[in-house]
Amino acid sequence: MAELYGDPNQGMGLAARVILHLSQLDRLGANDVATIEYTQQGMVGVFAVRQGSLVKVLLRLIAGDAVAVERRYVAGVNQRLKVYRLTALGESVARDLRHRSARAAPPQPAGEWIAPRAAPDRSPPDRERFGA
Repeated sequence: MAELYGDPNQGMGLAARVILHLSQLDRLGANDVATIEYTQQGMVGVFAVRQGSLVKVLLRLIAGDAVAVERRYVAGVNQRLKVYRLTALGESVARDLRHRSARAAPPQPAGEWIAPRAAPDRSPPDRERFGA
């Protein structure tokens, strides 16, 4: 089963992925019809996780006031579903996550040569072994 869902201990946590996902969606107006991406069903498809795991994360995000939930009509569905959106705090967290991920991994130029350590930088055993 681990092959289907991946290792939850690797990479970005599910809560952070949910916040970033919701931050990329358009803001919904009072009378707007949501798309499936705002719902649990849509997020389960995007993240390839079990719905139970997603529900636990969403409940924690709601309790932490990062996400709000409401029942709303969804395009292509004949009933109202729970639709999730970021609160002001959630928007702030999303900005912080984007800023942190951009800062964490500086781009490495492809194909550049990196010079080896110079002889004076080598420790005494290295100098004896390499004759420097």
